[in-house]
Amino acid sequence: MTTVERNRQAAVLIWSSLIVVTVLLLSRRVAGGIDGIASAWPCVLISSLTTLLSGFGWASFQQQAVGRSLRTEQIAAVVSWLPTWLSGVALLPTDSPLARGWLFGIAALSAAALALSVSTSPTRERGVAAEVHSLARRAGEVGHLSAAVDRTPSADPDVGVRATSAAPSDLSVFDPVTDERPDESTTQWMTRQLLSDGAEQIEGSIHVSFAPGQRAASVHVPFSPPFAAVPQVECETVGDDPARWKLSVVYAYGMRVDLKRESSDEPAEIELSYSATCESTASEAA
Repeated sequence: MTTVERNRQAAVLIWSSLIVVTVLLLSRRVAGGIDGIASAWPCVLISSLTTLLSGFGWASFQQQAVGRSLRTEQIAAVVSWLPTWLSGVALLPTDSPLARGWLFGIAALSAAALALSVSTSPTRERGVAAEVHSLARRAGEVGHLSAAVDRTPSADPDVGVRATSAAPSDLSVFDPVTDERPDESTTQWMTRQLLSDGAEQIEGSIHVSFAPGQRAASVHVPFSPPFAAVPQVECETVGDDPARWKLSVVYAYGMRVDLKRESSDEPAEIELSYSATCESTASEAA
């Protein structure tokens, strides 16, 4: 348990105990169990003790995590303020200006202190400071990125913009395969075309590998650039083991297809073919 959680539990425990004691005293006073009090000292002592305990609970609550809403602080302030004077009301003498003035002063001072601490909550200030620090850090990262772009050597106008390096690493070297790969080495492919009616269509295929004991798998297919609207999708599975497909979700920018095969004893390779067609906006408007 963290320190924040312990402080929060301590505040809740203190306030709950004070509220229970205050309700019991008030119910006894209303029922006539507490009558004939002539001295103001019980009222003064009980209200003073309640104010100290409630203030301790409020101090513990103020050490809670950053990001607490103002509404939460206001509710906590009211819960902390009520027992400070209600507990004294239960022991208020029948005719005692001292006790009445003391309770009025306790209620006013505690309300002023709580209102001031809510408006200038240190956790709220820390939250604002953290947000400002985060924005400043992001701005610094953008500034470093801009400086790095400015230090990039000028690009060759005949070739286009490119980054140059005196000694490029193995990860930065792009060495495409010039020869066409055979069909058996192709694990997925995708083509995009514009049909005669103005509709846009993507056709493709992807090989899905199933390990021994695996019956289900999910395939994520992106549409880049996205379609103008959600396309109509058709799928077909081809493989040694029969498999069922289910279109889980489909958006203008991609889809997810769930595959489930019948047997799961042996490894399998299943090919999922798909076709996504999106009608043109002009035909939809017509």
